[in-house]
Amino acid sequence: MKIIVSHDVDHLYGRDHWFRDLIYPKLCLRSLLLFLRKQITLRECGLRLLSCFSRRRNCIDELMRFDRANGVPSVFFFGMNQGLGMSYYPDEAKAMIKKVHDRGFDTGVHGIEYRDLKLINTEYRRFGRLMGFGPCGIRMHYVRFDENTFAFEEKCGYAFDSTEFDKEKGYTVKAPYKVERMWEFPLTIMDGYLPQSYEAAKHRTLEILEQCRKSGVEYVSVLFHDNQFNNAYTDIRDWYIWLVNTINSSEKDTFISYGDAIRELEENNGR
Repeated sequence: MKIIVSHDVDHLYGRDHWFRDLIYPKLCLRSLLLFLRKQITLRECGLRLLSCFSRRRNCIDELMRFDRANGVPSVFFFGMNQGLGMSYYPDEAKAMIKKVHDRGFDTGVHGIEYRDLKLINTEYRRFGRLMGFGPCGIRMHYVRFDENTFAFEEKCGYAFDSTEFDKEKGYTVKAPYKVERMWEFPLTIMDGYLPQSYEAAKHRTLEILEQCRKSGVEYVSVLFHDNQFNNAYTDIRDWYIWLVNTINSSEKDTFISYGDAIRELEENNGR
């Protein structure tokens, strides 16, 4: 199988959330509850609480170094609008998008609007005007979509989307398919829908990958949020490191980018 890794950039800097949303109160309450339930350690709880006062709320630099060192051609999706706890403005993301792009990683849109063609197109064009180049693709924030979303994205000019996700199951076993000229890559594995513990997350991942193998799903999309690549989220960070090491040590599986996957799919379709 071929594994496609993506990172949704939900947060950039500490100031994103001051007087803009309720992320910090929710983070503090959730962290304390997880600690009381013995689902995270005292150290992790403390680090999460202290992160409310940190200038930086992303781990993009660290993740780029890790992905590059391990041959992972990942993509980073950045918001071009605000909503649902993603509160930074496009201008505030410009320097980071440029850094990611200059280091050879793909960059796309982490979409907010999913029901209105005009507003979806506004986000698409905003990225291009801001950066001077277009987004490689899109994933909707909180993987929200309806029966028109993908057709609207295709009309805007996106080459691919990776939003379709089964929230009831917590994973999706489904091959990529075309929506007119655009490719839809269903999101197979998302970090936030895995079990909280490291061992349980590994076990669930292996089960999902085996289901994909048995179902003949060749392209597997994986989402890991960059802000969790630190000591405040040791279980899920270590799960991501384990996943990368597992794929790299496999004789059957390898990493691929969305762009290269599309080229392969188009070539196979043309045969």
